[in-house]
Amino acid sequence: MTPRAQFDAEYIQSELRDVGTALQAEVTVFLIGGGAMAFRGLKDTTKDIDLVATSETAFNRLLAGLDDQGYEKVSDLDETYQQLGARLCVENPDGCRIDVFNRQVANKLIFSDAMRQRSEEYLTSNEFTVRLTALEDIFLFKTVAKRPDDIDDMNTLVQTTLDFSAIEEEIATQVELLGGKQFTTHVRESLDELYEQYEIQTPLEDVIDDYYAQYMNELEVRLVLSEDDPLSVEAIADKRDLNRDHVVEQLQQLEAFGYVEQTDAGFADTGKRDAFNEEPDR
Repeated sequence: MTPRAQFDAEYIQSELRDVGTALQAEVTVFLIGGGAMAFRGLKDTTKDIDLVATSETAFNRLLAGLDDQGYEKVSDLDETYQQLGARLCVENPDGCRIDVFNRQVANKLIFSDAMRQRSEEYLTSNEFTVRLTALEDIFLFKTVAKRPDDIDDMNTLVQTTLDFSAIEEEIATQVELLGGKQFTTHVRESLDELYEQYEIQTPLEDVIDDYYAQYMNELEVRLVLSEDDPLSVEAIADKRDLNRDHVVEQLQQLEAFGYVEQTDAGFADTGKRDAFNEEPDR
């Protein structure tokens, strides 16, 4: 397979300005990933430009502008790209690929209000404003994206002055926005890989370990439940050989997120899943 072309910050900036000239109405997008790192001098080149639109209106306006600039939809995406879950993937004749997400990135994390506030304006062209996502948020996105270069990029980002307290706060925000803690298992795996490859540990270890433990404890209880046959606390405890108080604590957490409901006959699974998708459909 022929390697895809790489593009530097100058090329990316030129492309974004050209897209801006084609827009007929105001659009603000947020640049994440390698493009945002390139503009900050943290990467020489990148294969993709990853943009986040935060409304359907902005997404549709951007789509029209990209179409006017000769970008065409890419249909033969490889498995890595399919897992990325971009709402739209387009490419120009040079092979420059732009991935556009609508609020939720890679079908995993949601671009929150706090992320918008942490971003900084980088480029304005006609009706087009491009803001650079904060390095803290890029780091968090890379912990769940699972692309080949993400661990290397995490290592690069750790060498900067990341505000890990801001990342911790964003993790808590994502738990609420996504309605669950499943994504923290992927963060845990990426932090483990970062240590295995570079022997780097971050201040996130303890908080992620706590979320991971909470998720696994809740999952252990939830896997006993079904939607059709409610169980009492005692029955759940017996099936898992768990302390009754421990089961009650997990049920309270699961009920708070809407995963279980209490009926006259006991506790039943609601069938609800959180907004974090490990394998998005294409």
